[in-house]
Amino acid sequence: MKSIRIALLDDHAVVRHGLVKALAVETDLKVVGVYGRSRDLIGGLAESPADLLVLDFSLGPDELDGASLIRAVRAKYPSCQVLVLSAHHDPATVSLAMRIGARGFVGKGEDMQQLLKAIRQVASGTVYLSPVMTYRLAEAVTSEPPKQATDTLDAFAQAELSSREQEVIRCYLAGMTVSEIANKFNRSLKTISAQKASAFRKLGVTSNNELFKLNKIISPP
Repeated sequence: MKSIRIALLDDHAVVRHGLVKALAVETDLKVVGVYGRSRDLIGGLAESPADLLVLDFSLGPDELDGASLIRAVRAKYPSCQVLVLSAHHDPATVSLAMRIGARGFVGKGEDMQQLLKAIRQVASGTVYLSPVMTYRLAEAVTSEPPKQATDTLDAFAQAELSSREQEVIRCYLAGMTVSEIANKFNRSLKTISAQKASAFRKLGVTSNNELFKLNKIISPP
């Protein structure tokens, strides 16, 4: 049986080492590339093609990541399926990743057997979400919290924010400044400020404090 060729991207060396070691014992899986930076990944996939890419959604401030990276991989290497492995698995992030090209999403808190199942399922051409993640997504869509929370949740999960606006807000909530976000995505300060302002209007918030309070509502622990 032909092995599934896997590429790995994570900016933490310990995580990369652990994944390589765990996958090495699986006879039907073959790791063909291990990367710590997104730019190395994009070039590396040309030299060592992969059937499936396991990537972290959030990388360092100087790295292309999130929706932009998934889109770039899917555009340049359409035959390579994308499976997200991330510590950030709130409904909004999962929904965004799946909408723009990921075929599966696994939380880093899940055990290795779940990841192996996800790898094989996505490589076979089907979508993978854990039962818990599926439930949380369904709950986010069908629950009826107070109106403000509903409107805000829809803004993230139902793409009322553009993908670039979502990226800006995600980075901003992670503690990055407008200048750092501009450098990360190679956009101007003016563009990032405009995208942040537009996102604020769509979310119905007028200050940074309101945004952080809103994040607690739409991203429960």
